[in-house]
Amino acid sequence: MRPALRASIAAAALILPAAPGRAADFATSLRAAMAPYYGALVSSTRGDAESTQRHLALFEAQWRKALGEAGTAPASLAGDPEWAAMIEKINGFIDRGNKKLHARDVTGAHREIEGIRLVLYRMRHRHGLDTLDDRLTEYHESMERIVSRASMYNEIILNDADYAEMARDLGRANALWPRVEVEAGAITQDPGWQAAARRSALARDELARLIAARKDEAITRAAEEMKAAYLDLLSVMARVSR
Repeated sequence: MRPALRASIAAAALILPAAPGRAADFATSLRAAMAPYYGALVSSTRGDAESTQRHLALFEAQWRKALGEAGTAPASLAGDPEWAAMIEKINGFIDRGNKKLHARDVTGAHREIEGIRLVLYRMRHRHGLDTLDDRLTEYHESMERIVSRASMYNEIILNDADYAEMARDLGRANALWPRVEVEAGAITQDPGWQAAARRSALARDELARLIAARKDEAITRAAEEMKAAYLDLLSVMARVSR
């Protein structure tokens, strides 16, 4: 079998839901890889090079393990021309992230690490195989759009369109949150998750009030609080077993 085809089959098998027999190993390995992945995301956001390097190494080892366990996949997925490219992209993100960490560029490493989950998201979403990780990615996107726009209040004059966009993104985040909790299942009983969820809800409520009142500086603080609560959630994801 050609290497590219083997890579395609391996990637496809990794995103399958757990099934009897060997297939459960694929799903288990990929879920296990996400815990150190979230650890690397949180650590790099907070500028901790050593912790980021440690977690990225753990993620890489688990990712390689998952690839090594991939054996078969439905023809519809194995035949997708993007699977081999997906593996190459993730391997590239890992390699560049490691190089930036060796150069003490934690911010640059964070950007590389972020790219990994977007590749996984696009792959799974295209085939309707979304997971908790993908719901968190969607929530993160809405949150970051708010944070990015709110942080510009000292550089540009926020206008009607800016406030409307922030309100829409907040609406998307609020709509996504119940789906996040459904996918999280038993994880929602973790005290850390519950505390982060309460913090997030308060921040989103405050954001809604401030966006309506057009309190620019206060909007920025509330958006950063929403992001801090999200990082608390990822810290829980970095330590729980799934």
